[in-house]
Amino acid sequence: MRERISAIIIKDKKILLVTGYDESFYWTPGGKVEPGESHKEAMKRELKEEISVKLVEMRPYCAYKATNETTGQPQKVHCYLVEIKGTPSQKAELTKSMWCSSQDILTGKTKVSKRISSQLLPRLMKDKIL
Repeated sequence: MRERISAIIIKDKKILLVTGYDESFYWTPGGKVEPGESHKEAMKRELKEEISVKLVEMRPYCAYKATNETTGQPQKVHCYLVEIKGTPSQKAELTKSMWCSSQDILTGKTKVSKRISSQLLPRLMKDKIL
């Protein structure tokens, strides 16, 4: 099963979300863990590649199984609460990034991946992180 790391970056009770070419929804920064790569190494690489920031700290938050909405492949998502250095600016395969409140997501103002709306958002709200 493919492993994915997910960066939960919170600022002022808003979460950083990103999207890419031809996608109709947003997700958290992160990506596939390469063979032989630790989660920390993968997080450092993905944050630099996707949003041009440095990893300061990462703390495990939760993990769950989900289906990748683009590929249809099963994956295990490891979510980390992440602190960064720098101002996020999308690059590589990303076209937009934005800070979203839980209300933006709940009201449909910002369309997110199913795994965020069904798995991650309820946990973040329950734990009063978002």
